[in-house]
Amino acid sequence: MKMTELSKTTIQTETTSELKSITRTRRLVDTMLWVIAAGAILFSLMTGAPFVSAHSHWKWTGWVLPSIVDAALVLSLSADSILSRHGVESGNWATGFRWTTGLASLFLNTWTSIAGGDWVGVAVHSIAPVILVFAAEVSPVYRRKFHEIELSLSDQVTEMTVTKAVSKKETVVKNSTPLTTNQQAIRDGFLAGKKAAVLAEEIGVSPSYVYTQYKKMKTELDLTA
Repeated sequence: MKMTELSKTTIQTETTSELKSITRTRRLVDTMLWVIAAGAILFSLMTGAPFVSAHSHWKWTGWVLPSIVDAALVLSLSADSILSRHGVESGNWATGFRWTTGLASLFLNTWTSIAGGDWVGVAVHSIAPVILVFAAEVSPVYRRKFHEIELSLSDQVTEMTVTKAVSKKETVVKNSTPLTTNQQAIRDGFLAGKKAAVLAEEIGVSPSYVYTQYKKMKTELDLTA
């Protein structure tokens, strides 16, 4: 194998490896976001439910409002997860929705401490909602950046694979004996990836002849792989 071919193979292998690494990291970001969301939701339910119960006519309904707020956050995170994965920004309304649900969660978690003048409690109960709000804001940014890199690396891998395949085809054809006009047309069709039946109709020969020539070039191509 020539040095240039070896270098191209090495670059393609490294690019493919980097693409897999980026994909793993993106999935890790997604997983950690949901871990943060699950922890914040659980903490919010434990803190918010007693607070709502104390201000509700029906004590047993204390869990309802925190659940609605948390469900809204999950809705927002799920939608952003899909959109950002495809490089799409959700827009101002989605941002406002995230912040509204985040601030609602912050209120449910901290108002008891604020009313009691317990500022240490305010700080402690602010941590989970604040982290969740900012995680919800930063994760779409990460996903879009990862998506851009993945697309770029995927294009590079595809381009190198196609270039390598075409190079092999051209090598096989160049090493062949001198071609007739029809054989030259079949060669060009083979390199262009045309279907044998379509090419046979274009150049006015039988499909079986084109199939035979295609098969011969394909066999020679496999031998050089």
